[in-house]
Amino acid sequence: MDKSTILAMEAGEGLDKLVAAEVMGELMPEPTPENALDLQLAGSPVKSPKGNWLCLCRYDEGDIPTWRPLPYSTDIAAAWPVVERMRSMEDGQGSALLCCLTIYSDHDLCWDIRWRYSELSNRNDGHKEHRLPTCYDDFPEAICKAALLTKLAG
Repeated sequence: MDKSTILAMEAGEGLDKLVAAEVMGELMPEPTPENALDLQLAGSPVKSPKGNWLCLCRYDEGDIPTWRPLPYSTDIAAAWPVVERMRSMEDGQGSALLCCLTIYSDHDLCWDIRWRYSELSNRNDGHKEHRLPTCYDDFPEAICKAALLTKLAG
């Protein structure tokens, strides 16, 4: 996956799957539990081991249990752990990846995210500031794309 592909993605399940796997580090689980529908109806849908996926049954899809990522790109409550993950990312040698992560918003609530790589990181580029190439109206989408671009740079 390259930068232009990431930036062209729309907010939704495709972007969410990529964030769950690449940023949060959890691939979609293989087996689907047999009692998923019962648990969902009881208000406790089945979660993956790291909590990045839910096994959900949708009526319009025949109530077949399907693993779905958390709605990272559309829900700020799901997206904020992605910010926390960005702040704790490490390079291949165990050094902190980022030294600075800044989130800006103008009066129109257009979101801009900027970051710099740590001096100790194997991605150190002299504290060059990286940023999303465009401003986003939806904060969760901006978070997801910044996280994927940060991960991609390695």
